[in-house]
Amino acid sequence: MRLASSAAILAVFLAACSTLTEDPAAPYDANPLGTGLRIHDVQNPSSPTYSPGKTVIVSSTVVSWIDTFDETRDGKSIGTVYIQDVGSSDPYSGISVYEPSYVPASLRLLPGDVLDFNGPYQEITSVGSAMFNPGQTLPQLAKPVGTYRYDFTTPPPVTIQLSDIDESSYLTGRKWEGMLVTINDVTIGPGVDANSRVTYIMGQGDASIDSNAAAISNELYNLGSTDYPVGTHFSSVTGIVTWFYSYQVAPRSAADLKQ
Repeated sequence: MRLASSAAILAVFLAACSTLTEDPAAPYDANPLGTGLRIHDVQNPSSPTYSPGKTVIVSSTVVSWIDTFDETRDGKSIGTVYIQDVGSSDPYSGISVYEPSYVPASLRLLPGDVLDFNGPYQEITSVGSAMFNPGQTLPQLAKPVGTYRYDFTTPPPVTIQLSDIDESSYLTGRKWEGMLVTINDVTIGPGVDANSRVTYIMGQGDASIDSNAAAISNELYNLGSTDYPVGTHFSSVTGIVTWFYSYQVAPRSAADLKQ
């Protein structure tokens, strides 16, 4: 068999390259974030797609944290996943996810992972025997299916004021629930341990600490009630905004409490 000459091989290669350079460009994706709703579309009462009690598809949600700390030591306070809209710092852009399943089923979820979720959006009015006050609910995606898209970075925290999540104004704080936030210039009251649930009420600036103010909580890491003395000042406190009768900021680790 006669081998092709080097000149002939080069000619074929150049022809192939010419063909490749003339291939049409990929079509423009008009929906880079996916075709589903955003979390803030689903949760915001002023949105035309506000969806309490409905099954929804939300696209491009990024995992801000996964609760792996069981503060009550009974297996009942672990596993919640917190997600936010990719690239958004808008109010209502974060939510907690209860008992999700995943595609692929073998997915080991990490902060920064981006997924689409399909499942019921619920605004829960009670947990067990605990009944919330009229107009107050615990929002969540309940047992949705999350489809992995790609790995990204955790969302940057949104800077808010302590007064934005004051217990006396549930609806104001509701905008930030489930989101990663930072509050600057914080002074704390005494640590309280109530059945292993640890909280420190916060004050901001020179203002005295108000019993209606939000608290730092140990929901996401092993924060002890004697770790910080009364009057400790933090230049900033970062964490996930949670709610159960009152608002808390749950740091992900001690690094979120900057002195």
